[in-house]
Amino acid sequence: MEKIVLFNKKEDCCGCGGCMNICPKKAISMQEDEYGFIYPIIDESLCIGCKLCKKVCSYQNERPEHSPLSAYAAVNNNEMQLLKSASGGVFSAIATQFLKENGVVFGATLTFENSEANPHHIYIESIEDLPKLQGSKYVQSSINNCYQEAKRFLQNGKKVLFSGTPCQIAGLYGYLGKEYDNLLTIEVICHGVPNLKIFNGYLRNLCKTLKASKIKNYIFRSKESGWGNNQKVIYEKHNKVISKLLPARLTLYGTLFYDGEIFRENCYKCRYAEKRRVADMTIGDYWGIEKEHPNLLSKGVIIEKNGVSCVLCNTSKGISVCENADNLFLYKSSYEKISNKNGQLKSPVEKGKNRDEILTIYKSGGYDALNKWFNKKYKSKLIIHRVYNLIPKSIRTQLKKRIGG
Repeated sequence: MEKIVLFNKKEDCCGCGGCMNICPKKAISMQEDEYGFIYPIIDESLCIGCKLCKKVCSYQNERPEHSPLSAYAAVNNNEMQLLKSASGGVFSAIATQFLKENGVVFGATLTFENSEANPHHIYIESIEDLPKLQGSKYVQSSINNCYQEAKRFLQNGKKVLFSGTPCQIAGLYGYLGKEYDNLLTIEVICHGVPNLKIFNGYLRNLCKTLKASKIKNYIFRSKESGWGNNQKVIYEKHNKVISKLLPARLTLYGTLFYDGEIFRENCYKCRYAEKRRVADMTIGDYWGIEKEHPNLLSKGVIIEKNGVSCVLCNTSKGISVCENADNLFLYKSSYEKISNKNGQLKSPVEKGKNRDEILTIYKSGGYDALNKWFNKKYKSKLIIHRVYNLIPKSIRTQLKKRIGG
């Protein structure tokens, strides 16, 4: 039997798990490489050579392509949902609509055990469970068998909302192999995905630094001090639960994330970082709203500190669902305006200049060696960011406006 090769280069695999889900003999598993990134591995003793894995691969086959049909600035009018969201709460508004109509919603959740995170996809069937899926997760989520579960619901006539990164949505379409009228897909504007191994190393080090007994939760985009990039760790210490805001640029993980230093190889040549979209809807932060639609802020139509989303409706189905969602304020915008501050709608993230060195250090010395390198390499930048964060936010905002930031 001919040996099946799933990919020749790491840049040709996004780790979506479509091949694992389709395999009739469960011969494919997702396993970490030497750096912690997951890739499919075939157990040759179980493989029957059917090649279904290659047929569903979104990286080796044509994918759905849609140019945006309409674009909006958007805010969820449900304040509780809005404040729990990373930006304007579009996903929670639409998910609520699906759940009210007895539908099923798939998305990424982040759970913790022994201070280690487990980002993975799940489905929910009640509004009470919606908080599990809200908020950004800046680490790769494992699909597990969610493609299989989504297909089961679709075939049983259930309305299904499936959310994820563009490559995860492409993986779902590849697995399904056909269109379903009762399926709506939502993709996030993806900057790139780091791996869980490095993130858990960061959490262990953070737990040690805080002298905590355990990490209970990590919020990548806290709104405690307004919409932005502040992160928050919730931990237990001396039998008390404590929360601490962490400006992203003062942490190793946040800095290397925003500098594009710790993503999967395929992220730097992402097939989905362009105007043509995969999902019915594309959502993200409306960065630059103050320049593109200043009237919304000056007239108080939108309160910027609470967060604002951008939405691209890429199919007629996406338009219909978006425009008919309860509790969703929409203001007409354009792809051009939205993409000005969302670079991954135009091109993949640029590979960080230190990435190869970072992975070499991590492979040989683990997270401790990486942390030591970071504190030395970024010493001056960390000082600058510490000083910057001491400046009152109102003054920082004025400074950013003056320099065009």
